[in-house]
Amino acid sequence: MRMVLTIVVLLGVAGPAFAQESRLGSIVGSSECWPLTSRDRVVVNMDDGSARTGTLLCMGPEEIMLTGSGVLPLSAIRQIAKPRDSALDGVLKGAAIGLVIFAFCGGDCDAEYVLRATLAYAAIGGTIDALQGNNKTIYRREPPRAAIAWRVTF
Repeated sequence: MRMVLTIVVLLGVAGPAFAQESRLGSIVGSSECWPLTSRDRVVVNMDDGSARTGTLLCMGPEEIMLTGSGVLPLSAIRQIAKPRDSALDGVLKGAAIGLVIFAFCGGDCDAEYVLRATLAYAAIGGTIDALQGNNKTIYRREPPRAAIAWRVTF
């Protein structure tokens, strides 16, 4: 009975370890798809002018895997970029600095001063966040350019 229980426990422990194997290569269909650590949303601009959004799961030398769109060939993609965050993030961070002043005052500060400081810091934070270009281009392929050539033969 002890032997059977030991075998059952060992098989039960090995099951979750087997389930953690990476199967991205079998999903994409090639072993050249490398998983990405970032799980941020990206915008994929296609050659035909359409844009697709999703999470970039893996990227290989010839294709990518995007959630919601499946496997896309790199030959049909013009650009992959992470979109900018909104300026509201900076406004909220600036307002938080103004409210920290209120916390240090302990209620002894004038409400008008705290309100003006909070609004001023919120405006400064929003301005800095709007001026900061934090969008990142992950992949860009320049479209082929037309060329004019002259050929002179004798």
